[in-house]
Amino acid sequence: MHDEIIKKILEYAGSDDVSGETYPVFSGEGYKTFKIEPGNFHRIKKQVSGRKIAFIDGGNAQGIGSSNFSLSLMRVGCVCYLDGKKIAYKKNNFFALINSAAGSDEIFYEASFYGVAPDFLEAEAFDSMDKTLMLGMNRAYINGGANAIRRFAELSVARTASETNGFCDAIVLDGNLLASITHEKKHMDGLQESCSKNNVILAALSKTSSLFTDKAKPLSAALGGLCNMPSWFYNPVAEISNPCHKAEIFFAKFHGKSRHVFRLDILNSQKEHAEDIIGALAGYCSDPIFPGYPYGLIEADRVSRVSNEERESLKAMFMLKLRNRAIEDCISSSDVHGILDKI
Repeated sequence: MHDEIIKKILEYAGSDDVSGETYPVFSGEGYKTFKIEPGNFHRIKKQVSGRKIAFIDGGNAQGIGSSNFSLSLMRVGCVCYLDGKKIAYKKNNFFALINSAAGSDEIFYEASFYGVAPDFLEAEAFDSMDKTLMLGMNRAYINGGANAIRRFAELSVARTASETNGFCDAIVLDGNLLASITHEKKHMDGLQESCSKNNVILAALSKTSSLFTDKAKPLSAALGGLCNMPSWFYNPVAEISNPCHKAEIFFAKFHGKSRHVFRLDILNSQKEHAEDIIGALAGYCSDPIFPGYPYGLIEADRVSRVSNEERESLKAMFMLKLRNRAIEDCISSSDVHGILDKI
């Protein structure tokens, strides 16, 4: 049985065939894809750009919660580098409390913030049946709102960086530039307008990509198997007319010793700067811990990460202060998995 499983996995994973006409595949409307062509690979020219690049990432962890409320610690890290040297960093910590509320005919999740929340971040309300938060046909879990708030906080911190005179010349987010969650578009639009106004280049690098070819192969792996250059970028991928995704998409392998190919989004109105930014990012990708991945994003992840120890400490503190039978009953109603995990 095991041999049969291994054989089947190798069958699916072992071939990234792009012979004949092969195209990328996008979900949703507003994407006109281009055929994958060997001539669309370009050598990366690593360069010292003289640009101050701000790398931004966020983390969050629920301290306590139940099916009708969730209290999470939010943290966003912004680390700025100039020609490989860290010159500044900022860290935003705040709490987001999300609670359920009854609407006219539905349940809503409302968010409120405690501590110093990022500029431009607003209290939001989400329909619990919001399709951008739901899992299948089930009502969205309340902590799904916390993940959305973290994303909005990242975009808000990026906007503050773009509007702080002299702080940075370029911003690299973790993720992409697609506004896919309810309320996200207004935050993304505000950031993009600010970057355009202040001549700050906006980009986003995805750790993973869910894009496929029309032969059902991962697009990043298919491209990686086509090019023998030690480091390269690939473009064009698609012409995008989706109003929620104002980007030009690139794929890049930043280091000759890396096996990773990353997707890079750049604000479409700034795509003429793409080669310069890709060359500058390649200069940040020689860290032996993770060759091929910008160490500015590694540092932003480190600054923003909420550790398991910190999460458990927060939970213990709040449980101590919230010695209340009603609270304990609410929490126990959603803590069955935690009990089973300890058995």
